[in-house]
Amino acid sequence: MVLACTVFDCSNPVEPLPVGSFAVDEAGDGHFAYGRHYINRPQSFDLDPIHLRRSAEVQLLARRHDGTYGVLSDAGPNAWGVKLTASVLTRKNEPLPSNPVEWLLNSWHYGSGCLGFSRHHTEKPGLGIDAARTEELSGKLLRVVDALAVNEDVDLTDSDIRLLAPGSSLGGVRPKTIVTHDGTEHIAKFSRPDDIFDVPKVEYATMCLAHKAGIDTPDFELIDVAGRSVFLVERFDRTKGGRRKHYISAHSLLNPSALSTDGREYKTSFSYAGIVEAMRPFNIRGQLDSRELFRRMVFNIFVGNVDDHLRNHALLMESPGRYVLSPAFDIVPHISASSHPQSIGVGALGAASTVENALSQCGRFLLKPEEAKEIVASVRNAVSGWVVSFKEAGVRKNDIAVLANCISLDR
Repeated sequence: MVLACTVFDCSNPVEPLPVGSFAVDEAGDGHFAYGRHYINRPQSFDLDPIHLRRSAEVQLLARRHDGTYGVLSDAGPNAWGVKLTASVLTRKNEPLPSNPVEWLLNSWHYGSGCLGFSRHHTEKPGLGIDAARTEELSGKLLRVVDALAVNEDVDLTDSDIRLLAPGSSLGGVRPKTIVTHDGTEHIAKFSRPDDIFDVPKVEYATMCLAHKAGIDTPDFELIDVAGRSVFLVERFDRTKGGRRKHYISAHSLLNPSALSTDGREYKTSFSYAGIVEAMRPFNIRGQLDSRELFRRMVFNIFVGNVDDHLRNHALLMESPGRYVLSPAFDIVPHISASSHPQSIGVGALGAASTVENALSQCGRFLLKPEEAKEIVASVRNAVSGWVVSFKEAGVRKNDIAVLANCISLDR
């Protein structure tokens, strides 16, 4: 039995355009076919300029070792979104999705980028419900989030579903939803009951520090809801006019296979430099974005963000076939930083989280050694004031003591 759906370009949410069909066969492999009418449109584009170029032929979109299907999976849920979707469907007495196509069809279409999904090209994707206003967040909702974080078997009310369901399309393990704040879509990120420190407040403080370090960040804000921190990030894959930008994660771009036992890919393709080299042919800010990613890598080393992975970097399409590196996101120190390498390769020493390793392959970022060292010095100078900066952001004294084991200028 072959299961299929139609993929839409929802750049203009009012007029979604059918792009092609995606099907999954009995072996679990995906097959994608662009529609003839779409290919002939003047503003059509490759969903993935490396792995899914426009063609009249049906293309294999093999299931990857982690169960994903490249750029299509960027628009669908995982982790938190899967848990939330399961709770919503249980509340409605509806069966859970049993295959990748059904998961995409059950999306609320608030996921990353501009792709949407429906059962047939004549049926436009349901683009979700209107996101709640920030003012509608409440202590009651946060208690529901706490319950969901540890157990998806939660009796959700209609109000809970309306407030939380837009977040089910988003990736990542942290609890979150979509809200309208100052007239634009924002991602609202919540704490969990098992957090060791106030993660939303620390993420806010770390993003403030990243901004001071010269890193490109989206607009963000910290708000208080019933005495608890909620971190708001403006969506950079949306325009002020409400349009949606096509989005490709670095994970989809690099299409990583399972790593070798010796981890050799950390020195080559599965690395920050590998992202730079993969995006270079269609990146319209090539040298600028290469330097930007080097700066982010160095910042992650100093602040102990060892959980930075390929899904935390992305390209945004500015016009058909022309991309830029997205602003930085999901930057948080991790308590295991002193004893763990980075999650992405850093240099000739693989994933070792050291400045020496970062400098070892600076040429791949189009940097001369002296230029790379200037960036390191600039980032180190910004991070050196992290305690004062975190205090100004309202991070508690006890949390700063915990984070002192993560953030270091001596790596």
